[in-house]
Amino acid sequence: MAITRVAVAGATGNLGPAIITQLLEAGFQVTILSRSNSHQVDSRVQVQVVDYNSLDSLVTALKGQDAVVNTLSVGIVPQDIHLRLVEAAQAAGVQRFVPSEFGGDTSNPLTSQLPVFGDKVAVIQRLQEVSKQDSAFTWTAVVSGPFFDWGLERSFIIDLKGPSTRIFDGGDVPVSSTTLAGVGRAVAGVLKYPEETRNRHVFVEEVQFTQNQLLKLSGNEGKIQREAVKTEDLEKQAYEALKQSPPDGRTFATSLILRAVYGGNYGALFTKTDNELLGVEKLSESDVANIVKKYA
Repeated sequence: MAITRVAVAGATGNLGPAIITQLLEAGFQVTILSRSNSHQVDSRVQVQVVDYNSLDSLVTALKGQDAVVNTLSVGIVPQDIHLRLVEAAQAAGVQRFVPSEFGGDTSNPLTSQLPVFGDKVAVIQRLQEVSKQDSAFTWTAVVSGPFFDWGLERSFIIDLKGPSTRIFDGGDVPVSSTTLAGVGRAVAGVLKYPEETRNRHVFVEEVQFTQNQLLKLSGNEGKIQREAVKTEDLEKQAYEALKQSPPDGRTFATSLILRAVYGGNYGALFTKTDNELLGVEKLSESDVANIVKKYA
């Protein structure tokens, strides 16, 4: 079941462009599903205008595609659109569906119970159901940990610019992480090896870090004030944010994601990876240091 033609939903945003670049470099024929044809894209990419609220529109667009990679934002884009994309892919005869999983490990029981991951869990459950009913339809969920370069640039995994940063659960919690480009290479690897990655989660890791290690690498260790935060308190804050009027969805989502990253029991440190199969190499110490200093 060789895969050559790949449709990508969500060409803009943080991750979509990185995945498209890596798919093109790997030799795949890429089509972007878009609400309009106004995107400025690589000349090698085709743009297919779709209505994400129309099953017929999506089925028509996906006819002839071997795989679908969904990078639409989970939580921002409604769950029914993600599920409709699965339904359309199966109806169109698509062989492989890569959901907008990425990030945290929703196969971990604790992670899957955090409501911020509810939509992702629902999509995986639907993929499992459909693949059991139709053996020609398969899926792969890519678990990458937090995006390393994006997380540093946006001060999400740590704020290295200061004047202060939150340090979660002591700062020595090890976390598996991958750059945006690394995630793109992993997706390309999944589609190169469809049998080996069939109907399962794959794990990719370019670096393992702790917040304290990142502070040290940044050279700003003595300049940035450390604010100690317990991730169990973050979880409480998340549910309190929902009780506000109107609910504070941003605090709710961010707090629970950070709980999954730094809570210690949520599978954020991978015990094994699929790096070798997917063709993703770990970053060297100098590469890690250069990325950290770039965003410090």
